[in-house]
This record gives sequence, structure tokens and C-alpha cells, in this order.
Amino acid sequence: MARRMFIFTLICTLALILQIPSSQAQTTKWKLQTLWSAGEPPFKYLEDFCAKVKIATNGRLEITPFPAGGVVPTFEGIDALKNNIIQVLNTWPGYFVGKEPAFAPLTDFLFGYEQPWEYEAFFHYRGGMDLLNELYAPYNGICIGVVLWGRESMFLKFPAYKMEDFKGHKIRSPQGMTADMLKHLGAGVVILPGEEAYSALDKGVVDGADWSTPSVNHRMGFSRVTKYYIYPEYRSMPISDFTINKKEWEKLSPDIQQILKSMVRELNAHQLGQLAIEDFKAMKEMDAMGLQPLTWKPEEIDRLREFVRGTVWKEWAEKSPMSKKVIEAQMAWLKEIKRIK
Repeated sequence: MARRMFIFTLICTLALILQIPSSQAQTTKWKLQTLWSAGEPPFKYLEDFCAKVKIATNGRLEITPFPAGGVVPTFEGIDALKNNIIQVLNTWPGYFVGKEPAFAPLTDFLFGYEQPWEYEAFFHYRGGMDLLNELYAPYNGICIGVVLWGRESMFLKFPAYKMEDFKGHKIRSPQGMTADMLKHLGAGVVILPGEEAYSALDKGVVDGADWSTPSVNHRMGFSRVTKYYIYPEYRSMPISDFTINKKEWEKLSPDIQQILKSMVRELNAHQLGQLAIEDFKAMKEMDAMGLQPLTWKPEEIDRLREFVRGTVWKEWAEKSPMSKKVIEAQMAWLKEIKRIK
């Protein structure tokens, strides 16, 4: 009798367990903060990504995306990751040069790369991801992928066709190599997060802004408060990371870990393709508005490239041993693909 009662109880318990979807019993919920404002296309791509992650993991992982500043100020993202206030950081790591200078040259090697594949390949096949994880290790971070958006553009209130034309003008820039290049060119640099760039342009705090691609900048309103833009001559092509709190990452099952790695690479391809299409549409709209693209002569581009390599690259290699290490690694890769000699 006791044995029958035990079997009956076991069957009932199993029946109850089977009625509960596994996604409800094992759901992990994460918060992600990105560098993008809510109205920008990359934020929409990120929302779609998070929805797909939930489907691909059968509800076992839910990631809620927050825009720039949505949980903590942009420059505090790395500490929020370390302290598990957010579980995923999707930002430009160069914002954290105050922690370690190497963050900047590793994630926007100014005038180094020509095409996005070159940069992505460095991270996946030439040690870039290992270097980024070495930088994030003190902050409990594990980077599982990088997401690019292509060549950036610079929107200006003044015409600039050569290096000397920047002198005396105030430009919004992130911390890092671009800021130092502009200082060398005689410009006044105003360090601001990207989400504050439009306001600075609109209020006359700056005369120009280095931020993102033409379509992103156009959507943010830069084209309403400037007259000129430089694209694609400007050789800035940053990456954003997809970095996860180490303890949270280690809690995941191997299949979910692999799903995330694969889906971040898919996000990168999707974003690059979509933004390229959006850039062409934006430039057509800006032409109709009377915005003027500033076309640089090839010799002027080469002159600025050599100037950056002889000043900015050299100076950043001297900022810390790690900064030297990441610059030398990228120079070796650029020589391998014959971008530099």
C-alpha cells in the first residue's frame, strides 16, 4: 500500500512539473545598456536582437535593452557591469580610457582600417578579442563579440577640405584618438557622450560633431543644425562590444552561450547591412535639404592619414604598456593585409 501511494505521489508530482513550461522554470533575466539613444536605428536592431534571443533560447534567457544613460550614465557603464547593476554592456569601450588608455586604440584605431571586415577579422582571428577581454578582466567582463556600424561621418557648421581648416573650431568628440587628432589640428575639443551631441550643436556649444554614420546623425537631427558633412573620407570606424558580467555568463548553459555568440555575429552583419542602406537614403534626403558633402582630394586624405600615424598612433603607444601592445598587434595585422607598409 505504501509503495502504491509513493508511486501515485511521484506520478502526480511529475505531472505538475510537466505542466510548467521549462522557460518559466529556468528563465534568466538580464539588463543591457547600449551606447545608442532610443530613437536611433541601432537601438531598434538591438530590440529585435533581444526578442530573437528569447525565441532562440526557448524563453530561457530574456534580455531587456536600455538606451544610453537608461540605467547609468554612459561613462559609468563599465562599473555598472562590474557590480552587476547591468549584466550586458554594448558600448564603445573607448569611453573608459580613464581606466586604461588601451581601450581607445583597440576599439577605434583612427585611420587604420578601410572596411568593416578588416576590423572584425582582427578581433575574431588575430587576437583582438583576447586583448579586449584582458582589458575587461578587472571589471568582471567577458566580451563575446563586436558590433560595427561602418565608417563614421563628421557634421560641421563650417567647410573643411584640408587639415588646416579645423583650426580654431570647437568639435564634439569622444575621448581617445580622434580627440587628440583634433587637438593636433588646432581645434577645441568638447568631450561629450554621443547622446548629447545634437544639443551641443543646436546650442552652439560646438561647431561640429564626430559621432556616427550619416543616417544615424541625420536621424539625430545633425543635418538640421549644420551645413556640411564629411563622408566617407573620414577614417573613423569604431566597434561596440557585447560584454557580459563574468559570473552571469558562467551561469549559462553551453548551448545558450553558443547561441549568444552566434547571434551577436548575426547582429553585426544585420546592422552593417541595414545602416549602409539607410546611409544612402539619408544622403539623398540631405542633398534635398541643401546639406553639402565635403569631398576631400586623395592627397589630402593621405596627408591626414600620415599625420595621424606619425603623431596620434605614436603618442598612444606610449600611454601604457597595454596600449603599446594593442597598437603593435593592429599594425602587424594592417601590414598583413597591406594597408600599411
